[in-house]
Amino acid sequence: MPKLVFFLLYLALVVYALVDVIQAEEEDLGGIQKGFWVVAIVFLPLAGSIAWLVVSNTARSRRRSSGQQVTGFPAGQPAPARYERRTRSWEQDAAPLAPEDDPEFIWLMEQAKRKREREAREGAGRTEDAAPADVPTDVPTDLPTDADTDGRQRGEGHVEG
Repeated sequence: MPKLVFFLLYLALVVYALVDVIQAEEEDLGGIQKGFWVVAIVFLPLAGSIAWLVVSNTARSRRRSSGQQVTGFPAGQPAPARYERRTRSWEQDAAPLAPEDDPEFIWLMEQAKRKREREAREGAGRTEDAAPADVPTDVPTDLPTDADTDGRQRGEGHVEG
């Protein structure tokens, strides 16, 4: 009967250590990965379980004395979730508050100003030259007219000799 009690205590210690390792936070591991602790407890049940209890209790008592929240049973209030603020695509490129702050608006205004200046220069040049607005000034004047081409096509004015 006493052997059965010791075996049950031994089994309870190993199961408790395994469950505690799996549920432990990163700060409680003592700088060793969870997988190593599980392997140590499974292959060296007594030594691994006792080592885990010593390391985890030491880390938890240090955190408790430093004022950090310690989880365990019974569970206290969970820490509030902290997430980085996500910015949406339309929030990244904030619209300018005033037209003077918008580079596209400034560019468009500059283009309109240049167009007005160009039209004013062209308008001033036309009044001085007094050339008709619909006739381009760079067209050569020695081209044949329609009357000349019509007569040639009908055979008029062509003498064969």
